[in-house]
Amino acid sequence: MTTATAATPPASDSQTPRKPVSVLRQALRLTRTEFTLFYRYQMALYSAALPLIFLLPLSVFEPYDVLPGVDTTVLSLTWFFPIAALTVGLSHVPNVYAIRRERLILKRLRVSGVTPAAIFTSTVLSVFSVVVVQTVLVAALLAALKEVFPTAPVLFLVSLALTTVVMVLLGVLIANFARNGESAQIISMVPFFLLIMLSGLFGPVDLLPDGIAMTIGLLPMLPAVRLAQSAYLGYDLFDGISNAEAATGVDLWLAAGPSLLILVAWMVLLTLLLRIFQWDPRVNK
Repeated sequence: MTTATAATPPASDSQTPRKPVSVLRQALRLTRTEFTLFYRYQMALYSAALPLIFLLPLSVFEPYDVLPGVDTTVLSLTWFFPIAALTVGLSHVPNVYAIRRERLILKRLRVSGVTPAAIFTSTVLSVFSVVVVQTVLVAALLAALKEVFPTAPVLFLVSLALTTVVMVLLGVLIANFARNGESAQIISMVPFFLLIMLSGLFGPVDLLPDGIAMTIGLLPMLPAVRLAQSAYLGYDLFDGISNAEAATGVDLWLAAGPSLLILVAWMVLLTLLLRIFQWDPRVNK
């Protein structure tokens, strides 16, 4: 009598759990997508070109020297760098985030395991890439027309990076209070023009009363402008043009310390405030 032996079923291969994708890899993947979408989005291209409007007066007024080796044209062109970060951060980011939230894109990203840190970082990196391209073009213009080059390039890049981070995070925070893309554009115009006016572009802030000037100096835009201009031109401009002195190396970094701390403080504050960001579409009541 032959005993039939039951065939032993092959051991099923236990599925190896997929290694979670790191925040950095998520951010880099999203950055590539963000950068591609930026150049397909007409409003984004408009926000990138908008800072050029502030350079138009340079072709109307005759330049004159304000510091040794620095005339009004050079000074105005160095204003462009932080204004570029402000413009892209506040005219592009709120609109994009409000639209993506409304279309459930942000929610799908969160459900699929993408962290808020990766989403915000990808936006910062894509905007910073655009700002760098704009900066290179204006820096080339300064070199060709005025033979002016950045005196402290590391400090200049640090100021540009901090300004971009602050403006992008502020743009995301603005989107949190908008119901759709149209309202995001309207809401963002208020802080945009306010920061432009308080940047010293339309008049020296150091001529204002001390209390008002100190308050304006605690906002992010004026420290960003003075950081960029001081690092580029090699002058300590943190107390205004009337009190400017030539500074390089350690002296310039020490003079830049308070402005750097203000931008870092704003970055930390806005990062904490983004914990309340609403990922679901805002429901009209």
